[in-house]
Amino acid sequence: MGVMVVTGRAGRTGSHIDESSTARWSDARVAVVIGAASGVIATTGSWIPSFWGDEAASIMSARRDWASLWALLGTVDAVHGLYYALLHVWIDLAGTSPFAVRVPSGIAVGAASAGLYLLVRRRSTRGTAVIAAAVFAVLPRATFLATEARSLALATAAAVWLTLLLLRLLDAPTRRGWWWVYALGLALAAHLFLYVALLIPVHAVVASLELRRSGRLRGIRIRPFLLAWAGAALLIAPIGVVAVMQRDQIAFRRPHRTVTAKGVLIDQWFMFEALALVAWAFIVVSVAVVAHRREDAWHGNRQLLLLGGAWIVVPTAALAMVAAAVSLGYTPRYLAFCAPAAAIMIAIALAALPRRWMRAVSIAAIAGLAVPVYLDQRTPYWKNGGTDWQTVAEVVSQRARPGDGVVFDESVRPSRRPRLAMHAYPHGFDGLVDLGLVRPYDETGGLWDVTAPLAEVGHRLEAVDRVVVVSRSADGVDADVAALRQEGFGLAERVVLESDVVMVYEREP
Repeated sequence: MGVMVVTGRAGRTGSHIDESSTARWSDARVAVVIGAASGVIATTGSWIPSFWGDEAASIMSARRDWASLWALLGTVDAVHGLYYALLHVWIDLAGTSPFAVRVPSGIAVGAASAGLYLLVRRRSTRGTAVIAAAVFAVLPRATFLATEARSLALATAAAVWLTLLLLRLLDAPTRRGWWWVYALGLALAAHLFLYVALLIPVHAVVASLELRRSGRLRGIRIRPFLLAWAGAALLIAPIGVVAVMQRDQIAFRRPHRTVTAKGVLIDQWFMFEALALVAWAFIVVSVAVVAHRREDAWHGNRQLLLLGGAWIVVPTAALAMVAAAVSLGYTPRYLAFCAPAAAIMIAIALAALPRRWMRAVSIAAIAGLAVPVYLDQRTPYWKNGGTDWQTVAEVVSQRARPGDGVVFDESVRPSRRPRLAMHAYPHGFDGLVDLGLVRPYDETGGLWDVTAPLAEVGHRLEAVDRVVVVSRSADGVDADVAALRQEGFGLAERVVLESDVVMVYEREP
């Protein structure tokens, strides 16, 4: 697809960036450089934060054999099935270290930046396209994606490249094969992350308005789009039905799914109040500037503004309505695949600034405001309220001996259970006896292990003289500690970590 877009050149815009120094570079080469640079920025330090619950679910699901994975998807997480399957293949090649399982997300962020450059370049100047890709690369939501072993980064890259293909299909008749690629691409992207299906109405708005403006909104011209969207919708429908049927798996999150102004205006893409204020100011400016400029040379930017606006508004409004109606609802990070649209709209405003130094200062200001978030994202305890499982594994490895028992706090919600530290960082628990385990996760149709309180399996203590207890909540292991004391164990050591507490109990003489 990169070759197709080289020939697309819409009218020049208000950017006065001197392109003579890069004229000898093809857009494909510029896109590769941008993608590589963005990928490096995104991937750097991505291995530092501890895994959290959603990532543990990814890793545990990907470790299952194919039969076990299929059984899981029949019960829960079918919406993530394609990603789990891809990750299963990947970890067979690369392993399950934090870097290994997150690097595909970093590569996807780079691919999204490269695709965004080509997308904007199809309608505007090289300067505007470079600015859009650069802004996207430093947006906190984009740099966040690279630290997640989840499907959102891949889905975001798919959204960008599919939108680029939409513009190609709008510009000129093309071979039937590309319509198949477009329809299947939409379906596969939605199977990576269900809400990417909302690109269909976004693309429908953009295509309809563009064809109407050009006088080409006739049956023969719109029919291929309608067929492609209908085909994609048919392929997406089964996973949508299954998602509704499995919605109870996220019922515990309902209190956390309220749509708020902070969630929409800050957390979706900017994640920092000052950056959000500056970014929204530029977005407003882009709307005002494009509305004011009527020259033909600004037609490309008007198209980009329409695309960016629809890409932001339609998915956000849809998720807000879904959150109000059912439990599949709203979480700010779910709108990550709309971050490229925010970058487009910001870039239009920056490119319209009359002086090069103004553009440079503005880009530097955005990057500068994003740096604290970027650095914070790459600290050990950044995820999910201070998840510290990497440190838990290290502490347990230092203090436990082969044959010791281990007990975990099961009282907190699934994504925070310290038991997941054992699955995310198994090296720290080598040789330990999981005293509470009844049935391992990969022998169930659910995501997690089946466990029992220590009081119900107290006979297992007969074979151990030391027990490591890992707790997240204040009193989540009180019953287990009582069972240990009843069997003659006393507290030998207690280590308080960022969120968890590791305790070592030894059998008293």
